[in-house]
Amino acid sequence: MKRVAMGLALALAASSAFAGHANTINKTGFAGVNKTQSAQSLGHSKLVFTALGDYAFGNSMFKADPENGYNYAFANEYTNQKAEAANYSGISAYVGLAIGLLDYFDIGVTLPVFYDQFNGNAVCGEAEGCNPAALAGTKVGYIGNVTASLKARAPIPADVPIDFAAFFRYSFKTSKNSKQGVWIREPEYIAKEVGMAFPYGTAKSVMTVGAALTFDLSKIDVMPLLVHINGGYRMSMDKAYMSFPFASAALEFYVLDFLSFFGEFYMDIQTEDFTWNVAQYGLTEKLDMKQVTGGAVFHLPIGLDIQLGASVYVGNDNYVHFARVMENEENYLTGIKATKTRVNPQLALFGGLTWSGFLAPQDRDGDGVADSDDRCPDDYGHRLNAGCPMGNPDSDEDGVCDAWVSEKGMLDEFRNVCEGIDQCPNEKGNSTNGCPTDDPDPDKDGVCDPWVSQKGALDQFKEICEGIDQCPAEAGTLVNNGCPEDNPDPDGDGLCSPWVTDKNKLDQYAGVCKGYDMCPGEAGAAGNKGCPWDDPDSDGDGICDEWVVQKKLGYYFEKAAEDESVAKEWFISKTCKGLDKCPLEHGVAANDGCPLPDPDLDKDGVCDAWVTERNMFNLFEGVCAGLDRCPNEAGDDGFGCPKKKVEKLEGISFKSGSATVNANAKRILKGIAQKLKEDEAYKDLKIVIQGHTDNRGKAKKNLKLSDRRAKAVMKQLTKFGVAKNRIKAVGLGSTCPVDDNSTADGREMNRRIEMHFVTPENDGMKCESNYVGD
Repeated sequence: MKRVAMGLALALAASSAFAGHANTINKTGFAGVNKTQSAQSLGHSKLVFTALGDYAFGNSMFKADPENGYNYAFANEYTNQKAEAANYSGISAYVGLAIGLLDYFDIGVTLPVFYDQFNGNAVCGEAEGCNPAALAGTKVGYIGNVTASLKARAPIPADVPIDFAAFFRYSFKTSKNSKQGVWIREPEYIAKEVGMAFPYGTAKSVMTVGAALTFDLSKIDVMPLLVHINGGYRMSMDKAYMSFPFASAALEFYVLDFLSFFGEFYMDIQTEDFTWNVAQYGLTEKLDMKQVTGGAVFHLPIGLDIQLGASVYVGNDNYVHFARVMENEENYLTGIKATKTRVNPQLALFGGLTWSGFLAPQDRDGDGVADSDDRCPDDYGHRLNAGCPMGNPDSDEDGVCDAWVSEKGMLDEFRNVCEGIDQCPNEKGNSTNGCPTDDPDPDKDGVCDPWVSQKGALDQFKEICEGIDQCPAEAGTLVNNGCPEDNPDPDGDGLCSPWVTDKNKLDQYAGVCKGYDMCPGEAGAAGNKGCPWDDPDSDGDGICDEWVVQKKLGYYFEKAAEDESVAKEWFISKTCKGLDKCPLEHGVAANDGCPLPDPDLDKDGVCDAWVTERNMFNLFEGVCAGLDRCPNEAGDDGFGCPKKKVEKLEGISFKSGSATVNANAKRILKGIAQKLKEDEAYKDLKIVIQGHTDNRGKAKKNLKLSDRRAKAVMKQLTKFGVAKNRIKAVGLGSTCPVDDNSTADGREMNRRIEMHFVTPENDGMKCESNYVGD
């Protein structure tokens, strides 16, 4: 049953027809619509740019209050202007950036941009002192408060149709009090008691916390429909401003791969009455903030979405009275007061663009195959099947794998389900090749026919028979390997079957066999009591395991390789020689059967010391040569060490025109000679002493002088014990400057003695200065 269950699980390949639909993006840059969050995440490494907003028009948000004696919608107390609202237009654009992390977190930032424009036609009538000029300052735009957002999705498996997420937003003060319009974009911008509102944002921060629940009916193959439910709380950091809960619900319907429709109901809930200007007007303010939005989203293949729709106010005819809104840049206490206004316009157009793309390859079904390479991106599959689910590896349930398992190199993948290759995949078999077998014991003597052992099926038929029947056509006994008792040596190894001894018939069969065969069904050597030898070379390196030597059989196993008669006499099929000190690791005879370490760890072509110590150069011909004095760092000086740089022999100077080494120079040269003789990094290096002069005087004279000086230094070094065959001297005169000969300092630098180190590529006799003169 275990195999059946696993086979059915691997064969299951059901997929959702709409599981791969593109996410619609809302105004925060997260998955969702308009103001509603989806509980689904953007996806790991998904980057989103948004530019979404609303366009409100008409004058329904701003009304006169003639019942209370106010026949105007706006008033500027500073200029004594009174006006009605006409041709109002307001834009709210939300520009943002978001990114998904690890399929569970989305982070983003949004910057709102606002603009208000209207005609403030003067309404004075008979009012004394009323300014008849049209209302000033009726066009204004500015940024709102920048908002940082975070959404965290619960770790629910991707195929579950319900998702849950928590989200958090924090709005920072970026709007200016002196840059305000007349449409109050959010209710938290209203001060509760001072008669002031800030349409583009207050000087205080606002924190939002909420939760989202999403039902994705496409995951259960019902329809390509998503249902979102949100709830939360918006809290102003200043208690003078409004704080309130909010709720929303939305539907998304994907009619085509490139087209979806959505509908949203959103409401801010005023939970407490607030009064302002009570002493003057005695009014208790109560807003009804409900809005329905519907739209269409066009999902273009390049990751660009175009959103178009409209929002309609569905609340009661409630207004805020005498709110001071549009501020004056010179004095924020003066400005425009709205007689009656509210947050939600009667009608607003909704729309904009979003772009999204992934910064890393996606694997939405989590099977380790990137979606771009996955032929079944929504179904958990296998990399060897191009990301698609595998079929049942053992369709006839006989424990032998169908052929495709081996063809795809997946025998190890299904080793707990099946093994081998089924030659009869459509019929249940009882052999290692998956095919039905013949009777394992046709002579019914309880001893299995030879094919049972040959096919490794002894365990399969252990309830029917055992052993190997040497006489499958006639009934025999197990002790006689299935043969009648008249065959004293059925395996032909010269040792008598146990029944011969048991029946005291050794003398009777003295010319046929002798002794006692511990393995009467298998031919073996007398030295092993008639049983086959254990593997004499378990790691296959040609060197004998310890038991061969312990049993003093080394000669025979070695001789059997070249003498067939020895192999036949001793029943030896696999030969070896020597003693393997590492029987479980393939090694070499020169290392007692153990693996050899890397002969050249630093890969510079010079052998590590142990190669010399064990005299194994012949084993590594073409890999390395010589003795590496610096085995842990690659070198090119011929001894495995980094090539020594040219050394200028400081303090070695001569009188003008002279090649005599002074006493101080001799002391210096004595120390250099000691280093060349004793320092491991120097003691075998060949050196060249180069003499150099400046360009003053004749070139030929300078060349001879530099040669004499170089040879004088060489003479002192050999005098102090440096072997003559290690050192040469050469004078290069003024032909190899290292500085400018036109200056005194330059000429002093050019008058020098240098020590060069010979390598296979450089004999040290040439100029090695990089100086290029004028």
